[in-house]
Amino acid sequence: MKSFITRKETKETTYGRPRLLSHEEILESAVDLGLEGLTMKRLASHLNVGTATLYQYFDSRKSLMRAAAVYSLSDVPLPIDDGQHWSRLSRDYVYVIQNLLAENPSFIHSYQYTDYGFEVQFQLIEKFLASMSKRQFTPKKGMELFNIIGMVAFAGAIEVTRQREFEYNDETMEDVAKRQFIRLNKKEFPYMAEALNVFTQSPTSKLEVLLTSTFKSIARERGENESDISAC
Repeated sequence: MKSFITRKETKETTYGRPRLLSHEEILESAVDLGLEGLTMKRLASHLNVGTATLYQYFDSRKSLMRAAAVYSLSDVPLPIDDGQHWSRLSRDYVYVIQNLLAENPSFIHSYQYTDYGFEVQFQLIEKFLASMSKRQFTPKKGMELFNIIGMVAFAGAIEVTRQREFEYNDETMEDVAKRQFIRLNKKEFPYMAEALNVFTQSPTSKLEVLLTSTFKSIARERGENESDISAC
């Protein structure tokens, strides 16, 4: 994300007229701090201004969060449509959305249910539907495909977030799951014993199995060759 202001390591208290801020400066600072648990007081302190100054630009935390979320999307490098197969472009969208959510965990809980969440979605979806239209998808069929992409991306982001929690402790989910499974009575879990390696697959591996299967089904429905659908 571009930086357009130089922040001092040690901030000084200023007196007199409040310094002027730009909307972009406020939004970039909000995104830098992270929207998860962001408060007007914390943001004001970060910008070295009073809370009242922020309310001169945004009349509520809700309006600030909405604007910050839309702003954060403006810097997300959306997939480039260079004529690739629809399944390849769709897969690219999955990973872009997944990474966006994994980097902003609060979106996982509130992204779909707030004012700013829908505006963010609409901007992204419109571009996707335009690309799918070039590949003979009707808007409705394109929307059905995007719904699949969104659901898979949400699930993938949750898996990635969980995996990172293990990594903070210098472990992986596979390490922890296998260590705990060893303690169990294998006779009580004969099927799980055979499937444990599948259970502990990486988030990417799990996601790819789901996407490949789903895209092949769509290809069959469209009368296309399934061989055009390949894993990442």
